Order: sequence, then structure tokens, then C-alpha cells
Amino acid sequence: MQIQFNRSNNRLELSDGWSTTADRSNEFDVPRDRVGEVTLHQIRDFLRDAGRGTGTEDGVPASFILFGSAPDGIRVYGENDVRYEILGLLGEDQDRISLILSVDYVLARNRVELDERLTDYFTRRGVEVLMVRFCGPAESIELHVALPLDWTVLQCAAFSDTLTMLLQNDRLNLKTPAGAYALVGAGAPAMVLGEAENEWLEVKRESYGIAAESQKYEFACDVASFANSDLGGLIVIGIASSKDSSGNDVLARVTPCRRGSLNVQRYMQILRDRVIPPVEGLRIDVVPVGVGDVMAIYVPPQPEEIKPFIVKGAVVDSKVSGSFLSIPHRRGSDKWAMSPEAVHSMLVAARVVLRGVGAGGAADT
Repeated sequence: MQIQFNRSNNRLELSDGWSTTADRSNEFDVPRDRVGEVTLHQIRDFLRDAGRGTGTEDGVPASFILFGSAPDGIRVYGENDVRYEILGLLGEDQDRISLILSVDYVLARNRVELDERLTDYFTRRGVEVLMVRFCGPAESIELHVALPLDWTVLQCAAFSDTLTMLLQNDRLNLKTPAGAYALVGAGAPAMVLGEAENEWLEVKRESYGIAAESQKYEFACDVASFANSDLGGLIVIGIASSKDSSGNDVLARVTPCRRGSLNVQRYMQILRDRVIPPVEGLRIDVVPVGVGDVMAIYVPPQPEEIKPFIVKGAVVDSKVSGSFLSIPHRRGSDKWAMSPEAVHSMLVAARVVLRGVGAGGAADT
């Protein structure tokens, strides 16, 4: 998507034919979905040009007001938790972009509580806080932040939505599978970008290709490995990773799969056929993102008494054989199969417990 300023009529014009004129406050109202793929680099250059062409008498440059997906295209104030989003030029050289937004019904009552909720999230994403204003009896917050110029408007919108979740929800923790799952499920997978794959997070650029036996087996092992861990886990299909300078796989970009290509029932059936016992509380959701879909597979922490989770089949001579079984585990971001020694130790421990129950009527605790 390309964006330009038409100096002859003071209009914002997009390459798909949509356009609008600045209002009397020298602001351009733009629906989020119209400019989702436009970068802040492009918006900075646009505002510089528009500011020169339509600057007000006091020299205030043009601003870019984003509003939601109201069907009639009318900006909505007060009806949503995020009341407004304004992108504007920042700095003497006007080489940066700031975002101003207001969030209602917040749980943070002062700057200390605000920093506890947001500092780590901002630092990981290269966001700088410029100003914070508590409005009324701290029931709403106005934030001014500087954003990375390589972000798209879609990422800005997801950032705003995520801030609302962080400021209004006491239980949302982005460092857990449940917190990241909440973001992806809310249609904001871009806001987990920058995280590294770890013991509870794995991403796939595209679907598993579950027509092949090897891919069915790999998917079952990924889910079972998270079920055998202490934290559970999250698999996201539709996000690509890349290596950072330390060799870690870092979530780099959202790559939605073709709309309708991710079939929840087929993935569920693979797990029913191959993973023993069934994973409790498992969720598989397909989330529309842009013109495609992203899939989130959430594995909650499992009760210890039903572990280990076993996968029917194993790789033998480079082929999946149903005559064997696998007990996958996680070690950091890697999967590994439980060794025969570990399996034997687990069976011995279970036998000891059962013997104690049989002898005394109840196992010692």
C-alpha cells in the first residue's frame, strides 16, 4: 500500500483509490483497515509533506487520526476502551513518529503501577514513553509514546489494543502461554513479535501440512511436549521466526495462512488419534488477520497425575512407525524424547507407589 499527499487539493490518497481531506484541525481521519500495511516511515514522510502544504497559522503539522472499523467510517469516541489514536511528527527534525492514545477504566492508579505493567513490554518492543497523564480519579490514562518507524499501522493498532488489555486486566501476563494466547486470540499476533521461541512458545510460518504422516506425528509431538512440561505452551501457525545475533529464534513477522486453509477439526482429530491421554483444556482457534488466518493452539498446564503424555508412533529409519511410541518433552525451545532409562525410572516409581497402596491401603504422602 502506498500513501501520498496531493498538494493540489490537500488530500490524502492511497494506492487503492481511497482518499480523504484534512479537517479544519488539520488532521486526517483514516480507518485502520485502510492503511493496515502502511509503515510509520511512510506516514512520517506523508506528514512532513502535508504539514508543509496545509500547516495551520501556528505551524502545527498535520496529524493522522486512526479510528476503528465502524461500517459507516465515522470516528467513534467514548464507545470503545481506546478512545482515540493520533500519529504525529516528533522532534525538531520531525524524524520520528509519536502515538497519542487514551485508555478508559484502567487499573493502574499512579505512575509506579503503570510502569510495573508496561515497562517490560515497552522495552522489548523499542517503545519510548514521552508523557503520561492521569485523567479524573485515575479512571483513564492518556499516553504519548514514540514508536519504531518500521512498524505498520496494523502493529500500531494491535499495540493500542494490547495496552488496553494490560491496563484493564489484572491477570494478563505476556510472559505466560495464557497471556500470549489472549493476544493472538484477540487478533493481535503482531504484538508477540520480538519474543524468542522458548520452553512454552513455538511458531510456524505455515501450516504443518498434515496430509503427510510425518507432519501429523510432528504436530502431535509438539502438543504432547508442551503437555508434559510444567508451564504448558502455545503454538502459533502464521508467524515466521528469524535468528538474532545470539542464534535465538525470534518471532519476526506475521505470515497469515490462506483464508480457510486451517481446519480446526482436522488438527483436533490428529490429537485424538495420537496423543494419550487427551490433553485437558486444549484450545485451537483460527483468528482472521488481514486477508488470511492465524491458528493458535493453547496447551494449559496439565495435572501431574495424568502425565506423561504419549504419542502413538516414532521415527524409525526416517519413517514414522505406528508400532512404537514416543514421550516428547521440552528443553528450552527444543523437543527431545524421553530416554529409555527415564521411562524405566518412571515405571519403577509408579510400581513402588502401587505396592505401597496395596500393602497399607494408601500411599504415603
